[in-house]
Amino acid sequence: MATKNISEIERNIDAIYQTRHVTNAMYMLSVTAMRRGLANIGYNREYMRNVCSAVKDILEKSPDVRNAFIHAEDEADRRDTAFFVIASDKSLCGAYNQNVVSEAERQIRRVREDGRGALVYTAGLKIEEILKNRGVDVCRNFDGASQYPSLQQAYRIAQEIIGLFRSGSVRDVYAVYTDYVSSARQIATTHRLLPLAVENFETVALERPYTALMTYVPSPEETYEKIVRQYLQGFLYGALCSSLVCENLARMTAMQSATHNADEMLRKLESAYNTARQLAITSELTEIAAATELIKNAI
Repeated sequence: MATKNISEIERNIDAIYQTRHVTNAMYMLSVTAMRRGLANIGYNREYMRNVCSAVKDILEKSPDVRNAFIHAEDEADRRDTAFFVIASDKSLCGAYNQNVVSEAERQIRRVREDGRGALVYTAGLKIEEILKNRGVDVCRNFDGASQYPSLQQAYRIAQEIIGLFRSGSVRDVYAVYTDYVSSARQIATTHRLLPLAVENFETVALERPYTALMTYVPSPEETYEKIVRQYLQGFLYGALCSSLVCENLARMTAMQSATHNADEMLRKLESAYNTARQLAITSELTEIAAATELIKNAI
């Protein structure tokens, strides 16, 4: 019986050791991916600072600009709203996916309560799966965008959003993603991508404040058209990078906790193994002593 218990404990120890190797390896991979993502966020924020400054400048200094990306919000407009939801391709990252799902569902519910439809696009196999399981129709998933963010992926998504908005089938487009504020704070948030208005850039500081009139070549409309495309591409790339960093931070925490739990279980199992082994040795010694006593008495 003792031998059976020892063998079972040994099997459990081996299984937990293997699991610990996996969780520790995933933790290290997440650390590397997070550091790389943080560098990309820093570069993109510097770029977006300049682009947002240019957009704000045109909106403020050229109020007569007419463009498809600018229009006053009309409460009587009953057209649909499009959502681009960014989360993970994989699980094992704590509540990361669930937080994004909760924010997306809240926004979709708000739109539906207003009597309008919601068109949902996703970046992330896991978020697509969860939303579909909850009865949300996903128009399209951009495969690989959440796991391997790139400017090419951001450009592809920006073109899809621009085409959707220009078609007139939606009145506004929102991005739902996890914003990286600091290593201790990540927030599932919603940001309006289109249409743009001065209110979107209230916190943006102009790079070169001036009072004279600015001349745009070939025209403010064409300049704004190109800058808006750059703005969307840059923002989407930043949102993808920010989401990936937050995902890896959540996975780091989850894997670190799993590794700590595995260490605790190993400590208890090793203690149980030593106790069982000691009992087995004691039992064997007792049997040997009893057998020796019987032999002596028989002689």
